[in-house]
Amino acid sequence: MKKIESIQIWQNGTTKTATHLQVQGTSVTLNESASFYWQLITEEGHQVANGNLGISGDVYKAWNADDDYIYEIVASDLNLTLVSEE
Repeated sequence: MKKIESIQIWQNGTTKTATHLQVQGTSVTLNESASFYWQLITEEGHQVANGNLGISGDVYKAWNADDDYIYEIVASDLNLTLVSEE
């Protein structure tokens, strides 16, 4: 799980604040593609948004099983900013 710049999410008639991005691999076709499930999580640990993202081609080839790279790809796709936790 990675910290993100807080964003407001409308969920079931109320606004929630997402503070973390969680990404899990769901499938890999070796030398071809990979799929990931993502969730936006509140500070209290509640999921407020989720979805799936696939990578292939040059993006897949650049992956090299680097978790940080996948977080960057997902964050970029969702227009999120990752925040370093020091």
